[in-house]
Amino acid sequence: MSNVYSHGHYASPGRRPFPALKLSAAIAALMAAASSHAQSVSNISGLLQATPQLDATQQSMANVIEIACPQGTNLADFQARCNEVVSAAQQGAVSDVLNSLQQVSPEQIPSQGVSATRTSFNVIAGRLAAIRAGARGFQVAGLGKNALPVNLASLPSAAGGAAGDVYSGWDKLGGFVNGNFNTGSVDSEFNQLGYNFNSGSINVGLDYRFSDALVLGTAFTYMRSESSFDRNGGSLDSNTYTGAFYGTYYATDNLYFDGIASVGGVNYASARHIQYSVPTETVNTLAKGTPGGNQYSVGFGGGYNYALQQWLFNPYAKVNYLKLDVDGFSETGGSGWGMSYSDQTVESVTTTLGTQVSYAMSTPWGVFMPNVRGEWHHQYKDGSRNIAVRFLGDTTSGLAFNTVTSSPDRNYFTVGTGVSGTFAHGISGFFNYDALLGYRSVESHLFTLGARLEF
Repeated sequence: MSNVYSHGHYASPGRRPFPALKLSAAIAALMAAASSHAQSVSNISGLLQATPQLDATQQSMANVIEIACPQGTNLADFQARCNEVVSAAQQGAVSDVLNSLQQVSPEQIPSQGVSATRTSFNVIAGRLAAIRAGARGFQVAGLGKNALPVNLASLPSAAGGAAGDVYSGWDKLGGFVNGNFNTGSVDSEFNQLGYNFNSGSINVGLDYRFSDALVLGTAFTYMRSESSFDRNGGSLDSNTYTGAFYGTYYATDNLYFDGIASVGGVNYASARHIQYSVPTETVNTLAKGTPGGNQYSVGFGGGYNYALQQWLFNPYAKVNYLKLDVDGFSETGGSGWGMSYSDQTVESVTTTLGTQVSYAMSTPWGVFMPNVRGEWHHQYKDGSRNIAVRFLGDTTSGLAFNTVTSSPDRNYFTVGTGVSGTFAHGISGFFNYDALLGYRSVESHLFTLGARLEF
């Protein structure tokens, strides 16, 4: 018969070692593992920041991880994720570390931008252009796509009723329903994750012609915007609701002034897709957020119409002020990489100088006015911003890092061409194409199709 030796004594078959011996062995193993872990993540200052090709946001984020991770007492998911990245760096897996830091970095958030208010400005600008062309009654506009503001006086319109028409009460009341589609792309840069965007809006408004010189109105815009990010980085969607007051005034038969003031609310839905592999783990997760915000804008413009036989020349100038406030928010999910974000404020002041040249042609079917135009835009404000970000799972360092936004171009241009027409039975319409020139990393083409019906 064989025997089992336990702790210096022979035990007969069937007897088990004392439970205390197993407990002692387990405690010793845990202490050894803890000691090994402490040694593996201590003294890692600069380890992640030394990774080549990190941008400013990723460098700042790596610094926080290097400070928080050695504490070992953060929330479990965050502690596990940062341990894995640190271990990969210690093993020399440089490409894995670079990819993981790029994937975790929240460079999608600054794109929350100001596109909704810019779209609203364009919609009402089209109505003001129609008013100046003598339009009255009900206007139905079609499709358009753009990424940047267009001057109030620059949008095409169909030539309508004559300036000398006698208006009844209903004739003085006008309105429009407008549907827009916007599409474009922004290239990735060193401090900016690129994305493609699409948006659609529905716009309704009413205005009243108080005299031949003055028209005032109000409008409402709903816009849905969707953006998808490079590097399979996720998405950012928004729903925007904007109300506006607008007006145009003719100081003389040729000299006019425009004004618009708008206020709106915006609801965002962000989803950061984080996907990477390091030697000890593969991560594939979404960190989601639902921030809200408010936007305010004011714009003034003026221009001069000069007719020479069938030619119409229209030089104009415009200034816009815009402010966007986005509330701070915290993400859900993210498998330890969820983050909280501080409030954001964006302010923009732009001026525009432009001119449009039109030519009237009479045919048996109606009057057509082909046109060409060009604009120079200058941005005075809206510089690079720092958004403070914290890891939700970091319960030890209390540190934030900054995600840095890219500055806009100070000068850029738009050029375009189109045609408008007026037909029998009060029907008119236009088709238009505009292109953006000289704006770094942005490509934009604007196609606009519209029609108008009189009361």
